[in-house]
Amino acid sequence: KKQGHPPRIQISSQLISSGVMDGDEQSIDKDYCKITFTDNGIGFEQQYADKIFELFQRLHSRFNYEGTGIGLAICKKIVQNHKGFMQATGRPEIGASFEIFLPLK
Repeated sequence: KKQGHPPRIQISSQLISSGVMDGDEQSIDKDYCKITFTDNGIGFEQQYADKIFELFQRLHSRFNYEGTGIGLAICKKIVQNHKGFMQATGRPEIGASFEIFLPLK
């Protein structure tokens, strides 16, 4: 949480048809439900987007921000157990966005 700013979280969802994902050039062969969580928190440098999903990985010290470094790793494992995937984008001091893609059966 950024000091002096009330937390703001936006949640949205949409169906993604097989083909090309939402502006990316990544092909998919299934239909997905995309769930997006966006916040106005501390954000992160985009170069660490993969690292934040690793177990016990923290980008900031415990003295600056609370947390154990396992939350996003657990989320990723749950999504993978449902045959989905997730990705993150961030901007330092602006916030972060987390996208979860779960296949439709």
